[in-house]
Amino acid sequence: MKNVQLINQGTEALKNATPTKFSILIAAVAAEDMATVEAQLADDVEWDMMPTGEIVKGKAGVMKWLTAGAASRKEPAVINDLDAKNWGTFEYWNIGTVTDELVAFGNQQKWPWPKDPDLLIGQKYKVAQCFVWHLDAEGKIYLMRQYLDTGSIWSQFK
Repeated sequence: MKNVQLINQGTEALKNATPTKFSILIAAVAAEDMATVEAQLADDVEWDMMPTGEIVKGKAGVMKWLTAGAASRKEPAVINDLDAKNWGTFEYWNIGTVTDELVAFGNQQKWPWPKDPDLLIGQKYKVAQCFVWHLDAEGKIYLMRQYLDTGSIWSQFK
């Protein structure tokens, strides 16, 4: 893993904790280390986006989303990072900056931008997210359920 640094809220529990598979994935996204990101995922991974009901299936599809996220200069702040054998929860502040690449991806996905997305480039955003994730027999992430309030993201853009 190249230059992946886990960022946390400074809690004692997180300072000495062993990173979970999912926190490694998020830290690698923030470091734009997509080889490490891809190594965490099962080929048949499924990402259930609970706020919108969208489901992305397969490593190629999930990697498109994570690559777009990496382009938005992530600065994740971990709140909770817990695992229980083959599943866990990961709660964090997703902090980023809107970039050209993120806007292009959002336009491709037909995101309901609150205004002209080109006017959002360079703006920071911060949204709390929680993932419940599961590992397959090989220790790869095969299921991710994402919970966040998409309305709170849109409300931040001026």
